[in-house]
Amino acid sequence: MTKFFSAIFNVADKENILDALVRSSIISIVARGFGYLKHIAIAVLLGFSIQTDAFFMALSLIGIFLIFADVFDSIGVPNLVKARLENQEEFERLTGLLFSFTLFLIFTVGFLSVVSLPFILKIPVGFKAKAVTYTKLSYFLLMPYLLLSFLFHHFGAILRSVRRFTPYFIGEFIFSFVTFLFTVTGLALFKSWIVLPISLSLAQVVATIYMLYVGREFIHLSLFFNQTTKKLLKHFFFLSALYGVFHLFVVVDRAFASLLGEKSISSLYYGLTIASIPRVILRLEHMAITSLSETRGSLSKLNFYVKKVLIFSIPIIFIFFFLSKIIVKLLFGYGAFSKTDVTLTAEATKYYSLSIPLMFLWPLFYRVFQIKENLKPVFFVAVAGVVVNALLNYFLVVVYELGIMGICLGTFGAYLLICGFSYLILYLGDKSYEK
Repeated sequence: MTKFFSAIFNVADKENILDALVRSSIISIVARGFGYLKHIAIAVLLGFSIQTDAFFMALSLIGIFLIFADVFDSIGVPNLVKARLENQEEFERLTGLLFSFTLFLIFTVGFLSVVSLPFILKIPVGFKAKAVTYTKLSYFLLMPYLLLSFLFHHFGAILRSVRRFTPYFIGEFIFSFVTFLFTVTGLALFKSWIVLPISLSLAQVVATIYMLYVGREFIHLSLFFNQTTKKLLKHFFFLSALYGVFHLFVVVDRAFASLLGEKSISSLYYGLTIASIPRVILRLEHMAITSLSETRGSLSKLNFYVKKVLIFSIPIIFIFFFLSKIIVKLLFGYGAFSKTDVTLTAEATKYYSLSIPLMFLWPLFYRVFQIKENLKPVFFVAVAGVVVNALLNYFLVVVYELGIMGICLGTFGAYLLICGFSYLILYLGDKSYEK
């Protein structure tokens, strides 16, 4: 217990990997628990409506810009660790450069997110004027959540690079717990959907203040341009596309869901949340990255993980596919969550579950490309996947009128394409290397 509180308040101490793994796993599981409790609270206390559709649509639109914050996890930690191992001066220069880059991104993204809003609000093509108004309000209320996420991820990368793992996971826990607390309290008191975006932004404020405190010694600016800077910018560009696939798939899905009527977007959000539970809990790519890096992304090691994914995910597909309605009823079927909400969410869960193994495999594949420092091929595969997702959604939803099922199948088809082509490129590359 003493070590735990020391990791929170005495940030000068480096942590042992094994101790940190145990603590961070417990904290991470509890944080996710509060995340799912928040979803239950929304379902039970509020239910689905045109307002929740607008909120979840706004959240996906904000996600377009959050892509750039997610990239810190991939380019920040490895480069910071490398700099720290070289010498302290190089590490301090790089932390200053990344902090400067973070501030630049905050101002740039803030400006672009406001200026582009008239065009962004056209993405939910099926929304009527009232739904667009709710979406716009949610979008602006989520701005603190968006912009402060950059600072949160920046200091998270730095703390992990110096083996201060627990403070980072404490930050994630604070965000998850405070979001849950504000959401439940707000909905219980006011019964209004407006609580949802406000809770997210307020929680991000609290969590970021904590991260600023524990990372305060790394707050300094530095500007320089060398080979390292050039490499970081190049990787940032390519990785933004790879990390963006999931976000853009969600945006495309919800854009077409806006054509299906009230509650469709909310149902898709909850269906995807349920289908993503195995991937979110296991976070296989974060564990596999070490052994894949040690073997330089060898095909044999990748095949090992592909087989494991297929073995344990196929039974999960059967459970989610055939028992989706029972699962949704058990999780959310109370209070304000209506029979229509249950039916629509169960349908989304059922067909999103087909993509479960592909959700595991895609992060593994693009991390192998990253290990091999060959991001260009998978960059074009990722872009093609987003285009195919949009085309499949158009044909399955607009032309063949398959509704929610069509949207989920479009995502499944796009995942098949990006995973299939990614593996094919890696396989052919491995064979040519052998020759």
